[in-house]
Amino acid sequence: MGEFNLNLSTRPFPAYRVTNLALLLVFIIVAGVSLWQVYSFQYYSELVKGIRKDDQDLRIEKARLETQLGELGNRLDRPATTAKLAEIDYLNNLIIRKHFSWTEVFSKLEGVIPDNVHLNSVSPEIVKDKVNLNLEITCRSISDESEFIRRLQASPVFQDVNVSREEQKGSGQATELGVKLRVSYYPSRTPDEKPDQTAADKPEQKATPKPERASAEKRTP
Repeated sequence: MGEFNLNLSTRPFPAYRVTNLALLLVFIIVAGVSLWQVYSFQYYSELVKGIRKDDQDLRIEKARLETQLGELGNRLDRPATTAKLAEIDYLNNLIIRKHFSWTEVFSKLEGVIPDNVHLNSVSPEIVKDKVNLNLEITCRSISDESEFIRRLQASPVFQDVNVSREEQKGSGQATELGVKLRVSYYPSRTPDEKPDQTAADKPEQKATPKPERASAEKRTP
């Protein structure tokens, strides 16, 4: 007779049970990761659809605004509109020139000019609603020039002081410093109003000298 190897114990094959549990655990983990990936895919797909829709809406709005801008540009490019705008600018300049007071300008400058600084000429430039003054001064030293610039910038009616040229004149004790500068002038400002930018915040700038216009000369004692 043949021999039979039978295992009649109450807990057969314990090693296989551990392996099965490990495989079950791996299956659960893989299934969980797969479910998370499916959820993430659906979530981000919906998110992308929303972004694409918003992008499409923005493109449509951009096209509409560009069309509107083109229509407005065509209206402004018409000869009648251009002529009307030029006429408005001309009338505004006339109004500003009419209300420009030389007496007030010299009065404001006298209030800020130091004793060792002599004002040689003043030449105004009126562009739309802005008034710039081109000044030529003669001073004893750089410190006098700096003091004059400091007073201009501290005044509420003067702002944006730019030095365009400095020239030393004479020799020895008779040496003088000729300076050309440009400053913005706001005659309607009250003493309580302050410029937007102070001397400490805005450094002096060098600019290319420009041809001077007809100037009104004034010499201080």
